[in-house]
Amino acid sequence: MQQSPPGEKIRQTRIIGVNLAVIAVVLAAAAMTPRDGQALVLVAPWSEPGRVLEVIAEAGGTIMNGTGAPYAAIAYSGEPYFTYRLFSSGAVLVLDGSLAFLCRSTPQ
Repeated sequence: MQQSPPGEKIRQTRIIGVNLAVIAVVLAAAAMTPRDGQALVLVAPWSEPGRVLEVIAEAGGTIMNGTGAPYAAIAYSGEPYFTYRLFSSGAVLVLDGSLAFLCRSTPQ
């Protein structure tokens, strides 16, 4: 029986770890992709107040709800390519609308 070099086991473990990380990223991205026209829209936190509203309006969407953060809102559009239009209008990140709980602020 031939023994593998000492660094071979570490190399194989790294390859498996990288593959698992890639799988996790792909699955997370699929879970966060907007569906049914409802999207959580985020703009840069240092943007002027109301910027998220401008981005949604420019993309042809309507505002469904706020999030408690001035840089995020839940938007809706039944038109195709809504996510693309949001990015073109200046959104930094567009996620599935069901993830809005991530932006909720808690009262102090």
